[in-house]
Amino acid sequence: MKTECHPKWFPEAKVTCACGNQFTTGSTSPNISVEVCSNCHPLWTGQQKFLDTAGRVEKFNQRAAMADKKKAEAAARKSKKQAAEETVTVPA
Repeated sequence: MKTECHPKWFPEAKVTCACGNQFTTGSTSPNISVEVCSNCHPLWTGQQKFLDTAGRVEKFNQRAAMADKKKAEAAARKSKKQAAEETVTVPA
């Protein structure tokens, strides 16, 4: 087996959770950041917790509001166009 092809092993790698919990483990990176650990995970704590670290819910709500706004603008343009076509009379 080749000895130079394996990454460096850190037996005391620090893991830091978003809740503030820190512990050490073995890893190929010296520092690891996680969002959920055994100290705050609902499976072990028994408490429901809503995680939205990337703001996904807000982004979805913004996109939905923008889509509704564009639909309303399109409907207004369409009704305005139809009203303009009705007022135009064709000379005989």
